[in-house]
Amino acid sequence: YKQGYKFYTKYILPTIGKLFSKDQSAYSYLCESASVFPYGEALNNILRQIGFNSVKDMQQTFGVATIYTATKAHNGQ
Repeated sequence: YKQGYKFYTKYILPTIGKLFSKDQSAYSYLCESASVFPYGEALNNILRQIGFNSVKDMQQTFGVATIYTATKAHNGQ
């Protein structure tokens, strides 16, 4: 699934975007930015470094998407 998703976002989505919005570059940028966004344990570690606790990730659709949850204590409460 993940390889199919990467192919879809890199080639098909920009073409469809160009048909409807006339701006293929916006949809190409979406693919590029998603590919460099931290995920998995890398994002979990970033969340921990900035003070979040109980950091968890749950992969969806065989790793195509991930749900992240975390909590952060409010100071003084």
